[in-house]
Amino acid sequence: MNKILTSLALSCIAVLAAASAAGAQQPAALQDPAPFSCEGRADGNYPHPSNPTKFMSCVAQEYAYEQNCFPTYQGETTYYVASVDACLTAAEAQGQSLAVQF
Repeated sequence: MNKILTSLALSCIAVLAAASAAGAQQPAALQDPAPFSCEGRADGNYPHPSNPTKFMSCVAQEYAYEQNCFPTYQGETTYYVASVDACLTAAEAQGQSLAVQF
């Protein structure tokens, strides 16, 4: 059984390597989103385009810095909430908009 699984895994790796070497494009869902731009935006924080546990900080209307929302000391995940410009737990964010706002 282990030999079969090992053989199957090696076959998958070979197929992926061949596709990569041939320049195959990733499906749209796996491609990186368009880069975030601060051009024309006021300095401040903005929701991350694809990850609600992160946010983008714009400086000098030009430089974009990706920031993380860190978990609470109890290990709860926090999410960036633009309406209060803070990272909150799901319970704290009740009634706040978690929608990506641009």
